[in-house]
Amino acid sequence: MRPFSFVHVADLHLGYEQYNLAARRDDFDQAFHEVVEKTIELKPEFMVIAGDLFHHARPLNLTLERAIQNFKRLKEAGIQVLAVDGSHDAAPNVITGTILNPLDTAGLVYYLPRHEKACWKNESCYVYGIPNFRTRQRTETELPVFYDMKKPSPHLDMFNIFVFHMILEIPEILKGRPETMAEASPQCVPDGFDYYAGGHLHTPWQFPFKGALLVYSGSTETVSYEDAKTQKGFYHIEVNQTGEPEIDRIG
Repeated sequence: MRPFSFVHVADLHLGYEQYNLAARRDDFDQAFHEVVEKTIELKPEFMVIAGDLFHHARPLNLTLERAIQNFKRLKEAGIQVLAVDGSHDAAPNVITGTILNPLDTAGLVYYLPRHEKACWKNESCYVYGIPNFRTRQRTETELPVFYDMKKPSPHLDMFNIFVFHMILEIPEILKGRPETMAEASPQCVPDGFDYYAGGHLHTPWQFPFKGALLVYSGSTETVSYEDAKTQKGFYHIEVNQTGEPEIDRIG
C-alpha cells in the first residue's frame, strides 16, 4: 500500500451566531480558516468532514461565501474534500436537499451519500459515508434501506474509512451523558473498516472498535457550555505502507 495521509474534522458549525452575536459567527468562520491553513501546510491527500459543516441547513450567503473561499483554497492545493451531512446541515426536506449538494456539483465538496455507491476511492484508500437521519428511530428504519441501495464494500487491499455523524450507544461514550444522546447501536455500523470517522460528539475521542479504531474529531470552536473546556481542533492521520494509522491532534 502506498503511504498517505488525511485530515479528519467535524462539527465546524459555520454560521452559528452564538448568543445572537455576529462576532461569534466570525469566530466559527475563523476556526475553519485556520483548519484550512493548517491542512494546506500538512499536505494530506484528502480531508474528511464528518458532518455539521454548517450550523443551519440554509446558511447565510455570507457564511456560504466564506466557506466557498476556503474550499477553493483546498481545491487549488490539490486536497480533495469528502463530506457527509450532520444533524444541523442535513437536508430539511427531500425536495430542496442539503446545501452540500450544490457544493458537490461545483466540485468543491464530494458529498459521499449523494454518489452512486456512497464512496470515493483511490489506489490506497476506500471512503464510504452515510447521511444523518436526525433521530434514532429514523436511523434504525432508514439506514438499512440506505445500505441496501448503496452497499458498503470495504476492500481487503486498501485502507477503509467509514464516515458518519451520530453518537453510538457505547458505554464509554455515554458515561456521564444522558442515554438519550445515543442515536444508533454499534450494530448499525458495518464491519471491515480500518478507521471510523465520527462527528456529533464535540469532545475528541478515540476507542478500539470492531478490530479497528473509532475516532470523533471533536468541534473546532466552542458550541455549548458542555464542550467549553475541551481541546478544539482536528486530526491528521498518516497511514504507512502496512496500513497502520498514526494519529496526531492538531489544535
